[in-house]
Amino acid sequence: MREEELKNILLQSGVLTLEDLKKVGQETKKLKRSLEQVLLDTHLLTKDILYKTIAQKIGIEYKDLSKLEVSPDLLNIYSQDLARDTHSAPLFIKNGFLHIAMEDPQNISFIDQIQASTGYPLEVYFSPLLDITEATSRIYRTKDEDLFSELKVDEVRRLSETPSISKIVDVIITQGVRDRASDIHIEPEEGLTRVRFRIDGVLHEIPPPPKDWELAVISRIKVLAGMNIAESRLPQDGHFRIKVDDKVVDFRVSTLRTIHGENLVMRVLDTASVTIGLERMGFTTPYDLKRYEELISRPYGIVLSTGPTGCGKTTTLHSALMRINTVDRNIITLEDPVEYRLGLIRQVQVDPKAGMTFSVGLRSIFRQDPDVIMIGEIRDLETARMAIQAALTGHLVFSTLHTNDAPSAVARLIDMGIDPFLVSASLSGVMAQRLVRVICSNCKEPHKPTQAVIKRWGLEDKTPPLKVSGGSIPVDKSDLVVYRGKGCEKCRGTGFYGRTGIFELMIVDEEIKEMITLGISTGDLRKKATDKGMRLLWEDGREKVLSGITTFEEIARVCEEKIELKGKLRVEEASVISKTPPSKVSGGSTCARLCPQGYEGIPMDKPVSEIKANVSKPAIKVKVDTKDLEKYHLRLARWLSEKK
Repeated sequence: MREEELKNILLQSGVLTLEDLKKVGQETKKLKRSLEQVLLDTHLLTKDILYKTIAQKIGIEYKDLSKLEVSPDLLNIYSQDLARDTHSAPLFIKNGFLHIAMEDPQNISFIDQIQASTGYPLEVYFSPLLDITEATSRIYRTKDEDLFSELKVDEVRRLSETPSISKIVDVIITQGVRDRASDIHIEPEEGLTRVRFRIDGVLHEIPPPPKDWELAVISRIKVLAGMNIAESRLPQDGHFRIKVDDKVVDFRVSTLRTIHGENLVMRVLDTASVTIGLERMGFTTPYDLKRYEELISRPYGIVLSTGPTGCGKTTTLHSALMRINTVDRNIITLEDPVEYRLGLIRQVQVDPKAGMTFSVGLRSIFRQDPDVIMIGEIRDLETARMAIQAALTGHLVFSTLHTNDAPSAVARLIDMGIDPFLVSASLSGVMAQRLVRVICSNCKEPHKPTQAVIKRWGLEDKTPPLKVSGGSIPVDKSDLVVYRGKGCEKCRGTGFYGRTGIFELMIVDEEIKEMITLGISTGDLRKKATDKGMRLLWEDGREKVLSGITTFEEIARVCEEKIELKGKLRVEEASVISKTPPSKVSGGSTCARLCPQGYEGIPMDKPVSEIKANVSKPAIKVKVDTKDLEKYHLRLARWLSEKK
């Protein structure tokens, strides 16, 4: 539905005034978000009122899908592909009619397609697309789990007599992608092969396969990644690309020999699940977003993104590049590796083995007439010098550094060997960041923090000035309410679903440049930057807690060392901050929910059987006892049934 149509519906229905719509319109322009999102995020309208109003206007009943359960028989009739293609969800069959929910109940083409596919006349309800997407993801996943848990012994035996190691690997990979894992770990230990998924930044363990299969599983993945399966003493890196649920996913594979065997980690590069865009990164206020946009819109200078590995620095830089990506700019990136492909941007892959290092690549880029250069990481003095040279000769340069906060980036460059006056002349700004888990919207509930928490976070009377635009938000401690997730099926009992960023943005103005030139300490730089409006990481995190986005526990987890209010907040004290249920070992991820699709094998660019092993010595032969394989399948099935 177009925004103008939605505005007219809300105005005619009397749920919003013209003044309300004007204010909301201003917010949509500032935040660059849809009218529907702003209405819900600002709590101007509840979800129920908004969608019931729309449904009433179009003359179709609104259906809430948050607790939708669908019979397996209906799911066999109504395929997941059909649901995805028509933006719909099956509900139930009654009196010969198939009841469904649709984003656009007036789309005759989709209705005809559903009727032709199912053979049923339809009774149509209205639901928003986000609700439909979440509901279909849940019900079709449950269908897969139910089907596996009902496998008969004969079927399991049949599966065990096929090339099952390949299929087990396929299932691990498939489920990791479905669970939104950023990394899949296969870890040898004494008497155990541990398998874990990193979901929303936290590792979750799943039932392990038998120890006897360890070599077979790891060898299979090494074959896919084009690695030498006969070499297990030296570290190796590889990559492969396969299709999972009709989308292409890239994997980076790394192996490392440990005392118990070869440890293997797969980084999942699922471009379909990554959101690129500054407005979606999680800036607390429009003012924060505006300051960063102004920084990246400068014609020259260095803009740095800092933080530990896996904190979203690359996504931030790609989002910044996409914001300034126009046909009148020549943007070239130098990355190791190129994780996400961007249109209209020349992306170069670093390959040290072939002699293509960051410094070598930069020399060539200078001859390509660039306006904007992105360097994946400043790792050494030579790269740092060339980045500064580029900035001083009229180029806008983006890059990353591994520092804990924004002011420390200055000290890091100087420690590398860069003269302070060159740092001050070239550096435009630094943004430190972390990723924190977002409270699950499905099981979110309010609760009052303890007095100890209020004191720890400096909320006794009112929050200190936020230094955003010179204002502050008063908080009455008697009415202070924050939120937590109690745990549900959607979030697998963790209380969290998805992640957002917390940021610390230091703009390097003339006064700070002078301090850098004079060699002023990092602490003094930090104090001056906060006086000028920089909000520290934990302060930005605290605002997200007060806004109901995350918990104090999460902020303490990712930036504990920055909490300097009234004594250092230790992570072990976080139990008084948030009582969100801890992640259940068995509920954190569901690799063991083996589905028929997984056992049939993931559709790949070419048949897996055609992939040849890269070996410098005779390949290792691994024997798998079919009885052990059968036992493992049954144990996984039993685990699923017990969870129910």
